[in-house]
Amino acid sequence: MKKSTQIILFSVLALVVLSVIASTTLANYRANRIEAILNPQPTATADEGVVTLDRMVVTILNGTNRTGLGTRLASRLETFGVFVTKIDNYKTRNVDTSELLYRPDAIEAATKLAQVAGIQKLTPYPAFEADEFATIITGYDLPEPFPEQIEDTSTQP
Repeated sequence: MKKSTQIILFSVLALVVLSVIASTTLANYRANRIEAILNPQPTATADEGVVTLDRMVVTILNGTNRTGLGTRLASRLETFGVFVTKIDNYKTRNVDTSELLYRPDAIEAATKLAQVAGIQKLTPYPAFEADEFATIITGYDLPEPFPEQIEDTSTQP
């Protein structure tokens, strides 16, 4: 076999191997990304007691006449890694006190989310779909502009 043919065959083989590696890596990335969306429990490090907002799936419902309040809150939460999947109006537009409805098994993460959002009222709500973590209903008490970004986004147990 000629040397040039061997080089071409080796190059093709190398490209095939790289393609397989790249495909496998991409498939794993997609699977992990889908897993993060379908199982949105926030990450936690037991050693450090750190709770992050990364990977939470949240719906925001505007219960006020303040146009764009839900969108502004979503922008703030997304800087912390929260997935805001829906922004809509609440059934009424006269909610005085903002409320965070959350999965009962995640009080620490819900507390951190409420702190970042500027919400005082937290209510456990067991009827969430599999991919949801919380619903925020904004009220007139929600501070605007939002509180300064919190530097330490961890909670200690």
